[in-house]
Amino acid sequence: MDIREKAAQASAILDNEVFKEAVSNIETTLITEWKNCSEGPMARDRYWAQINALKAIVENLRAFIDDNKIVNKQEK
Repeated sequence: MDIREKAAQASAILDNEVFKEAVSNIETTLITEWKNCSEGPMARDRYWAQINALKAIVENLRAFIDDNKIVNKQEK
């Protein structure tokens, strides 16, 4: 799969309302659990890691789109 196809698929995912809602719901839940965690620092660290992993997924999808923009500029 070339960069254009990856960018198109990444864009479709990021623009998908169900995906946006799912990410938002998961992030909200994780942040609430992290803030209210009484199980100690190790448990809070696990929530923090999950929050960062979720953000990394979204950032990785955005990177496919950005990579395509760079390729398009280089080809002009």
